[in-house]
Amino acid sequence: MKTLADKLNDKIKVDSSISHLIQFEAKRYKSKGYGLIFAWIGALSYFLIFPKILKYLWPDNINNPGVFHFAITYALITLTLVFSNIEYLIYYYIEHPFFEKYKTNPDPWPWKENKEKWSKDVKKVIRLSCFNCFIMTFLFLIPNIITNECPHRYDRESFPGLFEMISQIAVCMLSEDFFFYLSHRLMHTDYLFKKIHKTHHEFVNIIAFSTFYSHPIEFIIGDILPASIGPLLMGERMHLLTHLVYIVMLLHENHESHSGYAFSWSPHRVIPFTSDSDYHIFHHWKYKDNYALYFPIWDRCLGTVSKYYLEYFKNKDQYIQKYLELNMSSNERKID
Repeated sequence: MKTLADKLNDKIKVDSSISHLIQFEAKRYKSKGYGLIFAWIGALSYFLIFPKILKYLWPDNINNPGVFHFAITYALITLTLVFSNIEYLIYYYIEHPFFEKYKTNPDPWPWKENKEKWSKDVKKVIRLSCFNCFIMTFLFLIPNIITNECPHRYDRESFPGLFEMISQIAVCMLSEDFFFYLSHRLMHTDYLFKKIHKTHHEFVNIIAFSTFYSHPIEFIIGDILPASIGPLLMGERMHLLTHLVYIVMLLHENHESHSGYAFSWSPHRVIPFTSDSDYHIFHHWKYKDNYALYFPIWDRCLGTVSKYYLEYFKNKDQYIQKYLELNMSSNERKID
């Protein structure tokens, strides 16, 4: 049985040329309108406001660097996860037309589509997500307590400047997204998909709560390790403060990618040749393609960008109208 995307786009061809990529990027920027101003303000706050808060709270003397690294990293991860989910919980709860116009999926939210199913799903989502984010992350950070060593410099005297922070976080983002792409492609091999990755794809209509709803093995291979490669390679050349800023950006961006909203004021999407959050929903709709989460350049270069997403981006309103006209039931979305 054909999926919805197949019905809509049987004859679409992907244009991966540089000129098409530039045209696509120009249209993406233009579509943001005035939201782009607030997006840049939000992006700059990561490097100008948040570091000042951390510097103000930073202790003068750190006698146990391993314990300090563990405590502040774990605490910041927890706070970011809590506040990110609260933020989107507010959007979902108020369901204001201003926010809903940025909703990427024309289907009802899961709790409206099937209340009985959602009441069961939300419990298992919370259990597995909490296990991954709080237990698995805890275990990953334990070696810092055992060795009492911090992999990065942590003194107040060598706080990073703006250029150092931006350049190092850029390297971390590129390396994280590339290795995420590779691990994600690996997870879509038949065996690993059925045994591991299928858990995450239980959500076709993705929401922020489902961001880290995945098999623990996938959480390690697809989330923790790709995000750790850049910082580990830089070692003491990176200040712990820079790493913390990067963690907050990464976690909030992941929630945004799974939120079901594509806000024009997103601070994570102002960098050229990045994806908007509607990019990832086509991966969940089709169970393939659009493997990258942040830089679709990997999909472009390696031929895995979704042709259905490209068609959708040409005229979102028309695409959604076709979707609604077909009124495809959820059981038509089969794994290819």
